[in-house]
This record gives sequence, structure tokens and C-alpha cells, in this order.
Amino acid sequence: PFISLVYLVYPHPESLLVLQTAAIAAGVVPIYFLARDVLRCDWCGMVFAAVYLLFPSLEGMNLYEFHPVALATPLLLAAFLFAWRRRYVWFAVCSLAAIGTKEQIGLVIFMFGLYVALINRNRLIGFGMAVVGAFWSLFAALVIEKHYRAPGTLSYLHTRYGYLGHGVHGILHTVLHNPGIIAGNVFSWAKLGYMIALLAPTGFLAILGLPALLLAAPSFALVLFSGDFHMYTALGDNSAEMIAVVMIAAILGAGIVTKLLSSRLPRRAVLAGIAVWLLAGSLLYQHRSGYTPLGARFQVPSIGPHQRLENRFVSLIPPSVPVSTQDQLDPHLSNRRYTYLFEDTGREANVLAPANYIMLDVSAPTYPLPSDTLYDRARHWIGKPGWGVAAARDGLILIENGARSKRIQSAFYSFALADGVSIRHLLRGGSLGLHLLGYDVARTDLANHRVPNLAYSFYFRVAHAPSRNLQPVLYQEQGGKLINCSQSPLGLAWFPTTRWQPGHVYVVRMPPFENQSQTPGTARFYVNLVPVETQKTLSCTQQWNRSKTRWAVGTQAISFF
Repeated sequence: PFISLVYLVYPHPESLLVLQTAAIAAGVVPIYFLARDVLRCDWCGMVFAAVYLLFPSLEGMNLYEFHPVALATPLLLAAFLFAWRRRYVWFAVCSLAAIGTKEQIGLVIFMFGLYVALINRNRLIGFGMAVVGAFWSLFAALVIEKHYRAPGTLSYLHTRYGYLGHGVHGILHTVLHNPGIIAGNVFSWAKLGYMIALLAPTGFLAILGLPALLLAAPSFALVLFSGDFHMYTALGDNSAEMIAVVMIAAILGAGIVTKLLSSRLPRRAVLAGIAVWLLAGSLLYQHRSGYTPLGARFQVPSIGPHQRLENRFVSLIPPSVPVSTQDQLDPHLSNRRYTYLFEDTGREANVLAPANYIMLDVSAPTYPLPSDTLYDRARHWIGKPGWGVAAARDGLILIENGARSKRIQSAFYSFALADGVSIRHLLRGGSLGLHLLGYDVARTDLANHRVPNLAYSFYFRVAHAPSRNLQPVLYQEQGGKLINCSQSPLGLAWFPTTRWQPGHVYVVRMPPFENQSQTPGTARFYVNLVPVETQKTLSCTQQWNRSKTRWAVGTQAISFF
């Protein structure tokens, strides 16, 4: 509720992004004072503040939309500073604020409490806060999440640790009878890459502050045993508490090095050497994996005609009414009390206000529904009595309760037209009247994926109208083994190939392809054309084995370091 108050100032999602950026940047304050206290050096605090701001994981978290847990990073830094200074009222305030950002943060506060009890020897505050933190995490994961989870969906724990088995009995069975599954998951290149990504920005100095690193032991265990690769990319919103603890450990590690070497070398020379080492490591890793103009992952977002059209569609919806939409568009519609992920319209629960507007972009990723399912459900709503199409253009469609038209205007299908477009990678191929001219590919989701997602667009010229609806299927192969495939082209269900006109060029966009390989190496990508009805009955492996003609469409280096 406190976060939402920024909408009183400027009721748009940009408010949340500004708040998140300001909060993350505020982390330099406790870092500066902690480094100054530990090293008894004013300018050393500035060095650690620079290392913090150059931390690629921190930048990725800030760029990956808005997540309340991002606020945990500065709050945990402040909580530890107050614990260090024995300012326990403010320690408790920051700790309580931090655990409100995500369920697992309570486990870090549990460890902070143990630090206060065992190191600072204040057992009342320490053990009291430890109990509060542990209770909150368990209550949030086992009670709150279960209460609000939609019926038939998997729990938070099951989606990440389901491979271990169901319940305590299932976990014990896996440990005793199939420990190789656990070992293969824990001892992987991706997990090693996760640790390097967190430690390298501090020049691995945090290792010397190993006792402080143990403050994140519960969170590290959650990551280590997780089967969800998003948990161990060290990007996105899953490393908020780890960033804070690594910075704390690096500062305390610098204190240990200073104490050990100052007996043999001048203290100023030791501090200068530590500063040079820190800044060199930070800048090198920023250059390799960072998001600033110095970094390899730096991208400048662009606003084109389609994005401006999105804003015009949003303006057609009254600002206070509920709306149902897809994940890609919900930030544009967040300045209202009720925003639903399509196909939810709020009608399933009588206590909610139903949405009478549905806004979709069929040319963009359609999460949480596959593209063809979204088409079926959208058509269902258009066909309902009293519902119709209020506006449609360039893949954007506004469905309204009260609109009279059941017809989708021709301007809607312009998202698939590509006459005169310059194609970056040329190819020669095709089937049943469709000539494959080439493809474009963009690296996407860099802020949340160590190995970027690849967004492919394929271009076809129509020699003659196909007698069957065809679609491209994209395959990922590594080491002679099929890893994954993508077979839900965006928008193709709305404008199938049997409706394409001879002589024109059309583009088919694929949803961002998420790497599933956990082995370093080179992945190769191929595409073929299959009848739509075949795609619905055969698995990726069956289609791969049956395909006689495939076209190579690039490679990708799989690396976790």
C-alpha cells in the first residue's frame, strides 16, 4: 500500500520505475557509511558505492520491470548498518520493511537476527527478530500463498523444487534412491556461473568475508536446489538479497585484508591496493556483463509507430474502468484498481469488478496464453452477445462490452505485411507456394536471462495461395540433440497463410525463444514449415524426426560466465 502512494503524484507505471531506481540508488548511503566504519577511511566508502552501482545484477534487477523485492536490497544494507552500529530500533524498522517485499527475505532477516544475538550479544533483539523473520517466510510460503493461489495451479515451492518429490516423504525417497538428480542439479555450470556473477563484481573480495556471506545461506540454498533456471541467472528480481549480502561481505573482507596486511605495509598503501583491485574487477565485469554504456548488454530502447499506437488504444479506455489484457500490455493499463490478465475478466469472483474492455496485441508475446489459445479465447469474447470490436489496427485489438461490430477491420492485419522491408539474413527455401526469403533475430530479455532470448522473424513471399495453413517451427539443437522448439507463431492464427495474397511479402514473428540448455557450447537453430494441423498433433521431437527439409538460421553461444 505504501508503494502505491506514488500513483497519487503521477498515476503511470513510470512512477514505479522512478521509485525503484531511487530506492536502489539509495543503497549507496549505507554502503558508504559501513565501509567508512569498517575501514576508517572516507574515500573507501566512495569506492564501494561505485562498485555497488556498477554491479550488473543490480542493474539487471532495476531494468527488469518493477518488483517490490528490489527495495529489499537497500533496506537490507541499511538494516545491517544499523545492526553494526547497534542502533536496534532502526535495525528492526528496516528489517520489517524488507520482509514485506518478498516471502524469502524473512530468511535473511532470520540470519541478521542471529548475527545480532551471537556477534553483538543482544539476545533479546537478535533472537526476537530471527523468530519474526523465520515465521514470516514460513507463513507467507505455506499459508498466504496457498490461500491466494488459483485452484489447479502449482505452488511456489512445487514449481521450483518439484523435481525433489512431493512432500517430505517424496524428498526423502529422492535423496535415498535417486541422489544423482539432486547432484546433477546442484553441481551444474549454470550454478557455478551464478556464483561467479555475484562474486566477480567485487573482485571476489566477498569470499574473504565468508562469515558475512553466511547471512545469505538460506537464500543460497534455495537457489542451489532450485530447478527453475530463472532463480540462478543472478539477474532479474531473484538476487536482491544476495547483492546486499555480497556487498556487506566485500566490505568486511576488505577490513580483514587491511588488518592482516597493515602490520607489514603502510595502511594507506593497503587501502589504495584494495581500491584499485575493487575498481578494476568491477569495471572489467561491467564491460563484460553490464548494462551501462560501458557494458556489453547496453541497449537503447526505441519507441516506434506501433508503441505510439498502443498509447492511442489505451486512451480509448476510460481511465478508471477495469481492463483485461496480456502481460505485455498491463503496464500501460496499471493506473486503475482492477487490471486482469486475459482471459480473466474478474467475473469468476463475485467480489471483483468485472472488466468490460479487453485489449490485446497479437503481434507481441501473448503470455500467459499461447498465441493460438489467445486467438480462440478472443474470438469467443467477440462472438458473445453484447460484445464486439471497438478498434483494431496493426495487431492491436480492443474488444468491448457494448461495441456493435463483430468484424475486424483490414487495418488490423498490417502487422503481418512486410513488402519492401530490408531483411538482415537472406535464405532460400520454402514449401507449398511460400518462398522463405530470410529472417531477422533480436536478443531480448537481457535483464533476466544470462543467455539472451532470441526473437526470430521470418519473411515469406507468396508465389501462389497455399492450399493448407502452414506455420514455421523453430528448433534448437546442441551436440546433435534436440533441446527445444517453438511452435506458437505470434498472430498467425488471426491471419493464416491461406489468406495471404500472391506477390506480397509477409512476416511471421516467433515468441522470444528461451534457452533450455544447461551445458556450455554452441546451439544451432533450424526452421521448417509444417501444416498447422500437424503441429497440433505431433511433439517437437516427432516433428524434428519427420522433417526432411530444415533451414539453418544461426547459432548461439551458451555460456554462464
